[in-house]
Amino acid sequence: LGIRGSSKTQAVPSRIVYAEMFAVRSFSPILSRRVHAPQFQCSWRLLSTAALDDKVATFKVDIEKHLPADGKRVVFATAWLATDNVFVALMHEHFPKILSGMHLVAIDTMHLFDTTHIVAKQVEARYSKAALWKAVADVSTREEFNAKYGNCEEMDTADFDFVSKVEPFQRALAECNKDILITGRRMDQAAQRISLDVWEDGKRTLNPMAGWSWSDIIAYADAKGVPVNEGHNFAYRAQVPIEATKRHLPDLPWQKVPLGKPFWQCTETELKGNPPAPITYVFKSFGDIHTTVPVEPQESERAGRFVRQAKTECGIHTRTTSAGSPHGGALVDLMVKDAAKAKELVDSCVKAVELSERQACDVFCLLHGAFSPLRGFMDETAYKSVVKDMRLPEKQLFGLPVTFDIRDVSGIKEGEKLLLKWKGEDVAVLEASSIYKPNKVVEAKEVYGTASLEHPAVFSLIQETGHYYIGGNLHGLKSIVFPYPVQTPADVRAMLPEGKPVVAFQNRNPIHRAHFELLVRAQRDVKDSTLLVHPTCGPTQPGDIDGVVRISTYEALKEETKQEFPMFRWAYLPYSMKM
Repeated sequence: LGIRGSSKTQAVPSRIVYAEMFAVRSFSPILSRRVHAPQFQCSWRLLSTAALDDKVATFKVDIEKHLPADGKRVVFATAWLATDNVFVALMHEHFPKILSGMHLVAIDTMHLFDTTHIVAKQVEARYSKAALWKAVADVSTREEFNAKYGNCEEMDTADFDFVSKVEPFQRALAECNKDILITGRRMDQAAQRISLDVWEDGKRTLNPMAGWSWSDIIAYADAKGVPVNEGHNFAYRAQVPIEATKRHLPDLPWQKVPLGKPFWQCTETELKGNPPAPITYVFKSFGDIHTTVPVEPQESERAGRFVRQAKTECGIHTRTTSAGSPHGGALVDLMVKDAAKAKELVDSCVKAVELSERQACDVFCLLHGAFSPLRGFMDETAYKSVVKDMRLPEKQLFGLPVTFDIRDVSGIKEGEKLLLKWKGEDVAVLEASSIYKPNKVVEAKEVYGTASLEHPAVFSLIQETGHYYIGGNLHGLKSIVFPYPVQTPADVRAMLPEGKPVVAFQNRNPIHRAHFELLVRAQRDVKDSTLLVHPTCGPTQPGDIDGVVRISTYEALKEETKQEFPMFRWAYLPYSMKM
């Protein structure tokens, strides 16, 4: 609740105790001390500590529900941000035994801010919890890092992410024998995080701070004396705006001013100076020195992170998975379970599109997670990233673009929805968040290595697919039914025995004797293994044998061999071959 101007204060109930910057309930059990900011004339905010009481109560319920009482095999990944430190403070106050038994894991990328190391020591000391630090392999200083791997500004961002974060973090998880991972992510940190489950079952990841806001975090930190990064204690005053992509450079036209306290505790005069600077920047978050810049106070924390990159997340969150996990860490399921929600989606569509078999295969794979971590067809940013670098914007490997092509986009605007149909039935709703015209010659050269129309996939791309691509989230209404039996990724995982190695065979051709001999020998070479026969059955090149016929050969062999080879499992993937 924001109240501007002193004349409004009489409208607030009398049980509120006033301060010129913050007003807090005097009877609140959580905020035991009030934060005053004298001379703050332009505005002030009313902090509802009752809401924080509710946040703490919910936090306690989530911890009790998802974490073991002894904290064993639990890992909290900390970057020593304000949210991370508040989490440790909450655990220290309410769950000291769990905190004692769990692991605090910190990664030294060799490019952290000096103030990050300082606040790390403060948190470790205050809460009597030493962190398990892991650093870049085989180096102990930034100079050694540069000598071995190169300058961070010259490295590919995916390579830097892996060397400095992902690989050390994987070592830490292995050492901790991790079962449950805890993060400090919150839903309000950036637009990409508007939806974040507290518990992600597929990843066995707990996000206990998901429902907390930035205001909640700093209020709790102030009230409880939680250590925060001293880099928050500076203002960067400028006469003209400075592009975010340039704020990492030295000798910028701004004045760095020590505030003596975190910027959020300052009055407007303290923050902007007198006369006030036209533009003031502050650090709201701290990652690596070359990927983090100050932002205006009203901007989100993530606005200052990865500003010169397409990604918005640290590789620890997007590229760290365990053996056997789906790509991206969790199996995506885009099927809408609520009938009312499904009807609402259908009613909001501006146009219906009948899918080709190729498109239907892609929709099936997206809806059921075969293309995890994708949650829909690629927008222009993701498309260009995959075409150029074979990586999604968050730097996960992805070899081929997954796009929805259409010949005519007249009558369709960005932000509208399309109803996708297969054989006349409603199967999905596509949000048209990105409508763009691809450069197909570039796509052909990057993906297939040639732009020659003699290549069948290039011919299909140039001559047969639509002129425009539409990217956006996909919502499943009904699983697509093909003229051959197919299984979802969840179905395939369910048929594989727990704890046994899997030998997988993929093929697009009808199976023949040499194939089968290969399967038998491969399974025998891997002790006590299960063999997964997993051919594709979607459309392929012109002249190839039809999918129904191809799968019939597998079904016949499955029936003939089920007694002799009970360790074989058979599943069919409706994938449209691109090569």
